[in-house]
Amino acid sequence: MIEFWQMPFMIAFAITGAVVYFYLRNQHREKLALIKKGESIVPQDSLQQMKFSNLAKGIISISLALGIFSAHILETYTSLEPIVSYI
Repeated sequence: MIEFWQMPFMIAFAITGAVVYFYLRNQHREKLALIKKGESIVPQDSLQQMKFSNLAKGIISISLALGIFSAHILETYTSLEPIVSYI
């Protein structure tokens, strides 16, 4: 049985789901209309921005991994406390 305090959460979930559904359906229809017209879905300048964005994310990920790896090495092979080596 559904209790009274659960109703607002269920209503909020249903409304959010409906908004997301209609938003995605509208985007899909707009893209289909652009394809039928023969236009490009992705502008050329955004392709260039995506390349640099992915490069930046890759550099940050590699730097983070190297930092964690070096902290692990410091913790394992020195007498530093674990919290000090990761700071």
